[in-house]
Amino acid sequence: MSERSDQEKAQLLRASRRWVLRGRRYRYLMARAFVMPRFRQRWFQWRLRRAGRRVPAEDLAVLLEGGWRERLAAIWLVAAGRRADLRPVIERGLLGDVPSGDRWSYCPALACLGTKDDARILVAYLDRALARVPEEDGFAIQCQPEALATLMYLDEQLGTDHARRFLAAGGPWKRWPGSAGVSLAQYQDAVRADVVFAAGGDPGIRRMVKFQRR
Repeated sequence: MSERSDQEKAQLLRASRRWVLRGRRYRYLMARAFVMPRFRQRWFQWRLRRAGRRVPAEDLAVLLEGGWRERLAAIWLVAAGRRADLRPVIERGLLGDVPSGDRWSYCPALACLGTKDDARILVAYLDRALARVPEEDGFAIQCQPEALATLMYLDEQLGTDHARRFLAAGGPWKRWPGSAGVSLAQYQDAVRADVVFAAGGDPGIRRMVKFQRR
């Protein structure tokens, strides 16, 4: 392994220990933080927003290039800290040579940043990801539903209509093999809850889960 690779590995380890593993942040962000009692949730959200504002851009960039734990935590740090300076890194990660939205998607960060630039990134992703042809092991599911729902949410916020051509009869969404049976309305609800959570509000997921268990 080269010296540069060793340095990158050491930087990733340091960043992960501080921003991902400390306080088991990544484990909470997998699900628990969204359903914990509200008083504990507020405390977690406050710490997440503070960390999102404080984490160096270099550490976030390294984490976004790491494994799923690092990417999960980094995406939420970007979202909660409204770190628009990381938008180019997210764009490279989502697009790149091949559209890539596997595992933990970048959509919560783009929804929380919430500008026309973020909508543009989602449009570019969907143009390519919805056009991917079926492969021998099935069509490529990444984060197409999440991305389209996030674009629909941003259209509502920005007064734009970027999602219209994807949703048109016979359009890219209808032609994509993975669209059958998908409720974009439910995905939009999840996007709204993510934005509320990142801003420190009550996403309402705990109430919804309790209601569903009745």
